[in-house]
Amino acid sequence: MSLGKNNSITFGGNILDKEKAGKYTGHSKGRESSGKGSSNKYFYPIYGILLLVTIFITYIILQNTEEPIRTIRRFAGTFGYLTVFLAIVTSEYMAKMKKISGLPFMTAHHNLARIGLLLILIHPLTFILQGRGIGIFSPISPTNVFIGLAGRPAFYLFFLAAGIALYRKKYKNWRKVHYLSYLAFLLVTLHALMLGDDFELAIMRILAIAMAITVIVIFIHKRSASGRKRK
Repeated sequence: MSLGKNNSITFGGNILDKEKAGKYTGHSKGRESSGKGSSNKYFYPIYGILLLVTIFITYIILQNTEEPIRTIRRFAGTFGYLTVFLAIVTSEYMAKMKKISGLPFMTAHHNLARIGLLLILIHPLTFILQGRGIGIFSPISPTNVFIGLAGRPAFYLFFLAAGIALYRKKYKNWRKVHYLSYLAFLLVTLHALMLGDDFELAIMRILAIAMAITVIVIFIHKRSASGRKRK
């Protein structure tokens, strides 16, 4: 997750500076026909599955509605998790995202990232509305180890990755800090598996594990591609 110019936010480590934007436009077809082309063939099946997953998650939440604030918390947590995942996945399919959304890749990508961050913020705020106090934002929890070791640190890692990217021109190795967003996603997965109301179902637990594995694969792919470019 990172911030582009004009405070644009992006997950997945793809920042297109002005000088690179032209190169991307002029060579997107070439890239798609090479390494990117081989990965783009998986775009439609993946997003077809994700659409079904979104509908299924919505159904689960609506079947178990409780008090409004708790329902909002579940919605924000679950869909914030899913939206961050989508933002990470889209970084692997630039050309297809532009084609299917009708928007420049970075615009569509930024919109997903903004929504994800907003939902991530709303999730803990609902506890404050229930009288828990601002202590909910403490990275250390004396009452629940997995809140302290997973959910809360992940919250700060996401925003740290975004903040450092905002000042990326000042920090040569900002991208290394940006990769903390992948770690944050894995921590959120632990948080969801241990505490998420909607992740008590076996199918949701399998889904969370599959998403975590996918993010790990994307991270490895990006690191290996970065290594090849340096050579």
